[in-house]
Amino acid sequence: MKIALNIIALGIITALLSAFSFDGPSAEDYFESGKQKFNTKDYSGAISDFSIAIKQKPDFAIVYFKRGSAFYLTMDFDKAVDDFNIYLSYKPEDENGYYNRAMCWKNLTQMNKAIEDLDKVTSIDPYYTLAIMKRGNIFYELGKYDSALKDFIWYLTVKPESEKGYYNRANTYKRLGRPKEAIEDYNKVIALKPLWEEAYINRGSLYADMGMYPEAINDFSKAIKLTPDDADAWFNRGVVYNNTQEHALACKDWKEAAKYNHKEAIAYLVKYCEH
Repeated sequence: MKIALNIIALGIITALLSAFSFDGPSAEDYFESGKQKFNTKDYSGAISDFSIAIKQKPDFAIVYFKRGSAFYLTMDFDKAVDDFNIYLSYKPEDENGYYNRAMCWKNLTQMNKAIEDLDKVTSIDPYYTLAIMKRGNIFYELGKYDSALKDFIWYLTVKPESEKGYYNRANTYKRLGRPKEAIEDYNKVIALKPLWEEAYINRGSLYADMGMYPEAINDFSKAIKLTPDDADAWFNRGVVYNNTQEHALACKDWKEAAKYNHKEAIAYLVKYCEH
């Protein structure tokens, strides 16, 4: 009878134990833990947890996306690409997967592959403005200014109050030899963001090229006021002063630029001022 009671008791204990899992955390548990670490920028810890989740559940698609993102943020772009490849094999219509992989390709200087992925993003979502801007920037870097211009025009159609969009389009117009359109866009940049120093320098350079010297001097002066240690602003204003026969002012500006080791300013000082 005693043996029978012991057997019954053992059976009850076994049943109770079986109601609880002692196999350790699940893939979902590791995924949640990895997300918490990711959100606190503990990317190596997140990668470790995501890797365990994948080992336990190899078809856990979203984990590849998150681990790929963590690899990207630790600049391990090859591994990030591998993870986004797997993720996209499960989720071939997710524009975010293509966008993230495109950014990896960009950092790996695989620009054509980056453009291909950004094309996929915009084919899925034509209003994915970040992808449009990034693709335009890549085209610009590659010297494909007509293609860049198309992207910046479309970007501004979607986001007409973006000073960055106008700035990028202005730079593109400048490269395409369309100074009037570039100036119009720099005007919009400055109207939206009056403290954007580079916009004054770029617009001032165009004014100088067009022989509009008072306007150029005004823009370079504003740039200097905003950023007194910008050697290019000092140098460029000096060039304009030299063109207007104000040599003393030109030498003074080049001297300021030379303080910041501006090589052209140093050369101009020797050529025009030290005699």
